[in-house]
Amino acid sequence: MIESHDYEVELRSTGPKTGVLEAMADGLPAMGVASPPEFGGPAGVWSPEHLFVAALAACLMTTFRAIADASGLDVCEYRDQSSGHLRRGADRRYSFETVTLRPRVVIDDEAKIERTLRLLHKAEEACLVSRSVASKIILEPTVEVRESAPAS
Repeated sequence: MIESHDYEVELRSTGPKTGVLEAMADGLPAMGVASPPEFGGPAGVWSPEHLFVAALAACLMTTFRAIADASGLDVCEYRDQSSGHLRRGADRRYSFETVTLRPRVVIDDEAKIERTLRLLHKAEEACLVSRSVASKIILEPTVEVRESAPAS
């Protein structure tokens, strides 16, 4: 296991409210970023606000999948429909008040539902991105059992 690591990104402005984000050292593709339309940016471009919510959702997923794998839990499907609630404070500054993560995990054994829920909560507590933010993180997990195909 690593003790520390640095993540480097480069951002180049392409206009008053747009830019291109790159992490060339890690071989990641360039990605357009912009202020969201609510703050005068163009539609159809990833905003820092979307990326913030996405980072929390992705961290939960990768942490859960690592814990599930180490625990021998077979995950058939994982999806998350997360949302972040932005609020303007008394100081007139914006911040994310809450981020709600709604992972939907499909497993193949009804007897493992409670275990899956425990592992999801464990993953949320261990997620390094969640632990690094001041926003309240709300976890609303759903675990479903995949129906087996009828014998023919």
